[in-house]
Amino acid sequence: MLSKIKVSAIAIGSNGDYRSKLALALDHLKTSGEFGVDIACLPEIFAGNHPESIPGPITEAVGKLARQYGMYVICPIVEDDQDKQYNTVVLIGRKGEIVGSYRKVFVFWGENLSPSQDGVKYFETDIGRICILTCFDINFPELWQCADDLGAEIVFWPSAYGGGMPLNAFAELYHYYIVPVGAGNIIDVTGKEMVYQNPREQHFIATLDLDRVFIHDNYTQEKVQKMLLDYKGKVEIEQRYNMEAWTLIRSVDSTVSVRQLCQKYQIETLRQYQHRSRLQINRVRECGGVV
Repeated sequence: MLSKIKVSAIAIGSNGDYRSKLALALDHLKTSGEFGVDIACLPEIFAGNHPESIPGPITEAVGKLARQYGMYVICPIVEDDQDKQYNTVVLIGRKGEIVGSYRKVFVFWGENLSPSQDGVKYFETDIGRICILTCFDINFPELWQCADDLGAEIVFWPSAYGGGMPLNAFAELYHYYIVPVGAGNIIDVTGKEMVYQNPREQHFIATLDLDRVFIHDNYTQEKVQKMLLDYKGKVEIEQRYNMEAWTLIRSVDSTVSVRQLCQKYQIETLRQYQHRSRLQINRVRECGGVV
């Protein structure tokens, strides 16, 4: 898995004339490809309400550029699936193949599309595990909790608008990156908006470091101190969160992985600690025991 990856948010807006918007999207994808982006994300229903099957004309056109530049593309469409239509996001792989799709769970009032019966999905890629949520899904925290439960490292959010504050909160709470494609405000695991390249209007590119690790103080402090001492000059504390009892650690040596060191020193990450605690305490609750 790559530790540092480039993502792009192509915020060209939702809907519009099918031909012109598709042409604009393809032109922006060329820009992403020329800048070495690993995964590019287009906005919700960027080419308008033009139902098609999967595969179809849009995914085939986008797939050609994905293959040409060796990048993933998150491609929202209106999916025509026999007797139903969905607000669907198609994940296209580096070779132009269809990796999978996500159907919007909470369809907005008046879309005249069917809500998903499948729920939140995760996709394993060579850049890590990702989830996709769409626009109105922002209003339902259980979906973002589900993305955390599934181990998402990045959540892509194609949308018709910017989203704002809730996205920052979800990123900080669940410690994953969020790539919104409404306004292009790519969000760090700390909940802060990232510094990005802006190669052209409505086009935002950021580099994500997937090797940065949050660790809770509970049961880890001696192990963390030993790791930092043993790898002094190679890993460091990026930020200390005293009130939360969290530490954010990063590598400053491209040959050293913090995640691998956590395994070596048997250090639970914050996410692992939270997930294990939830599972084990719930089991105790079910059997009527004490913690």
